[in-house]
Amino acid sequence: MKPADHPSKEVWETHYTRPKAKLSYPDENLVRMISKFPASSPSPKALDFGTGSGRHCVLLKDFGYEVYAADYSENSIQSVKESYPWVKTFLLNSPPYPFEEENFDLIVSWGVLHYNSPDLAKSMLDDNFRILKKGGYLAASVRAEGDTHLKAEKGKIGTTDLAGGATWFYSKEDVQALLKNFSSFEIGYTERTPLGKLDERICHWIFLAQK
Repeated sequence: MKPADHPSKEVWETHYTRPKAKLSYPDENLVRMISKFPASSPSPKALDFGTGSGRHCVLLKDFGYEVYAADYSENSIQSVKESYPWVKTFLLNSPPYPFEEENFDLIVSWGVLHYNSPDLAKSMLDDNFRILKKGGYLAASVRAEGDTHLKAEKGKIGTTDLAGGATWFYSKEDVQALLKNFSSFEIGYTERTPLGKLDERICHWIFLAQK
């Protein structure tokens, strides 16, 4: 993997050494999403793609999935191994990924794609599509246009904890284009302000797509 492939990798390696990065609770939007459908096989598999702190691993286990977790950050994967030793972990580079075709019933990609260039994000999503079972689901989120919380200028994050990392923001049309290979999908939008920072906006597209 070339360093340029993942322009935020060094920033995230540092981020996952900080206590604040070790989130313990799942995103409520993801909880609502995956509660909408039953697992599609007797022994379902779920991949937490871009697992970060692994905060969604327990949620996936609670829903009955055999849990796999993958990230390009070595510190992320080490943290998940220590916190959730029952998870099967993978340190990934660039696609194609080391998984068989139609291997997973569910792939979660929460807050991942927008930290990679649009071309790389599309390649990542295309390979997620390859390893997702027919009838399986992708549950994901990306940063939306209008977000001010990351203080990004010319594609570079300006917040102290992620300074120097890269990010891209998505329009609804961008998300629809990403999902064109799926048989169906639903898109939602979330916006919130950080506590005590009413002038800032944290904006995401959330989507559930079925292969």
